[in-house]
Amino acid sequence: MHQSRKEQGLERTTRQLMLPDLREARIMAELEADIAATEQWGGRSQTIRRPGFGL
Repeated sequence: MHQSRKEQGLERTTRQLMLPDLREARIMAELEADIAATEQWGGRSQTIRRPGFGL
């Protein structure tokens, strides 16, 4: 069954609005993992470079 243009537009808009939220959630999960790893190493902070983050 085919979607109408209105339905396609709504689906496309929904995906575009969700992308920043998913990206933010992924970054927050990585930061939490980094914090946990830092705590395990006795609180010594180390700069962790990840490709694509421009650090």
